[in-house]
Amino acid sequence: MRILKISRGAPNDQLRALLNENIIGTPGESLVYQQRMVNPKLDHISNPVFLTVELGDRVVGACCLVGRTVSNSGQDSPAHYIRYLTFQSRFRAPSNALQRLEKKSILKDEIAEVLSGKGLEIPEGHLFYAYVDPDNLRSKRLITSFGFEEVGRFRTVFFSRLFPKRHPKIAPVKENELEDIKRQLQTTYGDHCLFTTENIGFQDGYLGYYENGELVAGLQANQEAWRVYEIPGGKLLLDLVSRIPLINRLFSKNFRFLSIEGVFCPEGREGLIEVLLEDALARSERSTAIICLDPESDLYRKFKQLDQGLIRRLTTEKEMAVMAKGADVGHLKQHPVYISGFDNM
Repeated sequence: MRILKISRGAPNDQLRALLNENIIGTPGESLVYQQRMVNPKLDHISNPVFLTVELGDRVVGACCLVGRTVSNSGQDSPAHYIRYLTFQSRFRAPSNALQRLEKKSILKDEIAEVLSGKGLEIPEGHLFYAYVDPDNLRSKRLITSFGFEEVGRFRTVFFSRLFPKRHPKIAPVKENELEDIKRQLQTTYGDHCLFTTENIGFQDGYLGYYENGELVAGLQANQEAWRVYEIPGGKLLLDLVSRIPLINRLFSKNFRFLSIEGVFCPEGREGLIEVLLEDALARSERSTAIICLDPESDLYRKFKQLDQGLIRRLTTEKEMAVMAKGADVGHLKQHPVYISGFDNM
């Protein structure tokens, strides 16, 4: 009897509940938080495959494989992005699920079969990728044991305004403009790997800067919400930060922020990115935005030249590893990687 079950399509209520209850992070070592925008994202994913572990009639572990076509420096490739890896809390420490998976087991063998294409009706050498904290040695060791290699890194880049203002030349783009925007982004990120436009237009979140009726620059801004339980430095520090006036507009236990992706602007007019970000914050009544960028990319260098606001003095950029397996891995290592904020937040 197989331990791992494969299902396609929308998740049932039990699986949704497990994913909504997921607590991310390692107490005492990293940020510990719970994502509060799981349901709208599950509804947006168009081609999900769920791997679940069940005991009796209860789902106790799951992850999601998001099927999509990615562009690798202009070459389209079918792929699956791996997200939402979680187990019920009683299957975590002290004898947690990752420890069990590290060892030889039936479950580990079944996962390896899926990642080789069995049960998914995909050819061997198919591209799988995921984001992993390189400081979490257990997680990285586990994914490496399934044949994944590090193909790149990205950093979380922050932007803030305590009292953001709207701009008269910025407006949400119309639905009939999205295809042209996606073509523009294909050009902008033509040298990147793992590029996808799948999440552009999510919740009508693409904002454009217009001059004389013409779209000049734009970005996708997704409204995010986390329940933060712990930060490096402990729960007492989190309590203190959450009570400091103004600072708690930037970060608190109930962390509301924007995740950014799909940025484009004319060369030499990078200041429009600041204007777009500030307008997006004002519209969403938030004060912090985060974008995930490959430090080797031109866009990362452009962001570092912006006035990122007060939050730049209060935080450090977190670096994450992009892990992949498949026939395209060697090619991926030679180019900057694109990170969808929808995927990572």
